Amino acid sequence: MSKKKKEVLGVTTQGWVQIAVICVAVLFAFFLTLSVGYGSESGTTTTYSGQTLTSEFATCITESGAVFYGTDWCSHCQDQKGLFGEHFEEITFVNCDESRDLCVLAGIEAYPTWIIDGKKHLGAKSLEHLGSLTGCEVEV
Repeated sequence: MSKKKKEVLGVTTQGWVQIAVICVAVLFAFFLTLSVGYGSESGTTTTYSGQTLTSEFATCITESGAVFYGTDWCSHCQDQKGLFGEHFEEITFVNCDESRDLCVLAGIEAYPTWIIDGKKHLGAKSLEHLGSLTGCEVEV
């Protein structure tokens, strides 16, 4: 004699467990994707632990005409700002939450975005990469 398995909405208990495991896996993948970030390039973010970036480098980036577009809520934008430390105030930054029209006119669709020499560069950039794009020498 076979034992009848309990069903809820036509699904057995074992089926519900499988559904729950799949849902947890999908949610984990979703949140992992969020933490990696949209528009960032792998390996392009560098931190300078314990070192202070020179004012000259930040000034050179600005004088090159480079403009950094981002938002306050964007974690990758915050990471990018952090690379400049106290010298971030010397960088030309457009906050797209506060200056939406400027960002629309510039065609900004993802954060962070740098516009350098009229070209968009999506994602957080290492200081070395910004230096090569602008001709500025990275000094720490």
